[in-house]
Amino acid sequence: MLLELAVLFGTMLAGMVLGAPIFFAMAAAVAAYGLAFQPKLPAMVVGQSFMQGIDSYNYAAIAFFFLAGEVMNAGGISRRLLRLASALVGHIRGGLSHVNVLASMVFAGVSGSAVADASAIGSVLVPAMKRAGYAPGYAAAVTAASATIGPVIPPSIPLVVYGLFAGVSIGQLFLAGVVPGVLMGLFLLAASFVVSWRRNYPATDWQGMGELGRAARDAILALLMPVIVVVGLAGGVATVTEVGAVAAVYAIAISLLVYRDLDPKGLWATLQRAALAAVTVLIVISIAGAFVWIVANMGLARHLAAGVAGLSDDPTIILAAIAVLLLLLGMVLEPVTLLIVVVPILVPTARSVGVDLVQLGVVAVLSTLIGLITPPVGFLIYLTAAQAEARAVAVVRELTPFLGALLALLACLIVFPSWTLWLPRLLG
Repeated sequence: MLLELAVLFGTMLAGMVLGAPIFFAMAAAVAAYGLAFQPKLPAMVVGQSFMQGIDSYNYAAIAFFFLAGEVMNAGGISRRLLRLASALVGHIRGGLSHVNVLASMVFAGVSGSAVADASAIGSVLVPAMKRAGYAPGYAAAVTAASATIGPVIPPSIPLVVYGLFAGVSIGQLFLAGVVPGVLMGLFLLAASFVVSWRRNYPATDWQGMGELGRAARDAILALLMPVIVVVGLAGGVATVTEVGAVAAVYAIAISLLVYRDLDPKGLWATLQRAALAAVTVLIVISIAGAFVWIVANMGLARHLAAGVAGLSDDPTIILAAIAVLLLLLGMVLEPVTLLIVVVPILVPTARSVGVDLVQLGVVAVLSTLIGLITPPVGFLIYLTAAQAEARAVAVVRELTPFLGALLALLACLIVFPSWTLWLPRLLG
């Protein structure tokens, strides 16, 4: 089995190092395995696995949530949410830094994407922070760190992917992501406050309760979308795909008819972006069908579960070990791909020692998201560094307190299951 694993994962990693798209690297790994161990991988199984990889009605939810997020991003939502965040915390020392974090918290319920959050919020706030005297590396760092909130607060593409591969209720996962997502914002706000106080970063003038009320009214329709998603799923009113479709229609309606910041031409361009984003994920899921079949046929999950059970039967220790593994793998793999590859392997292991699979979902997603701000890959590092015209090494250095805050929260979510499971148990 070790030789088989070496061929499969070695080929995939080699493809990634050479710069091949992840779906191509996975396909090359499947092909290499098939050539090396042909009797174990009939050609017919490969084709069937590719089709079965996405042969599920629920995968349409991924396309709908991407569409809803793209439409809301293009429909003037970011400007309204930034105004609300500024009215709430802009007057505190280091105000723009806190606005950055709070904007990501409220924007998370709209986009569900870390990259979308960093792109939309960073394009406005990073230049503003630089003009106000913030270090460019710090402006990039706080944008990158706060953008990781996006895929935890529902709607969340990574939680959808985890739920589909783990066979866990996506409604329960979305509920489980609410409290940790809010806590991510609070932990990052605490780090932002400490750094801003030490460096004496400026604050903006208090705009008054009138401005706060106007900003809240202007943003209320955008903030209703995550409520629609959570209530629809938690109440059993609709499936995840139906809720995704409703969210997409809602986003189009308020952007075209209410806010009117999006015209039909802009909507067409938005549809194209959403389709490309969805296909990028779905093609990986399709290729992963064969990849997962190979891993399952090896019995890797069974052997891993047996090995782990021999090491410890404490769910907390096993969950911590899984989190550490995902943190390390997240340094080289992006979150969705990592979840697709490891969830079918880790879920049987976690289940065998009594780890709650809903708690595991949130811990796994947060662990993989931290990889977005961790070298050497750390996509958000380079995205925000480009926005701030700063060196990546400067961004990494400024990320230290925020990375510490997220790791501290991750440890708390592992040790205190109620932080994740309280809301699903209350409303589930």
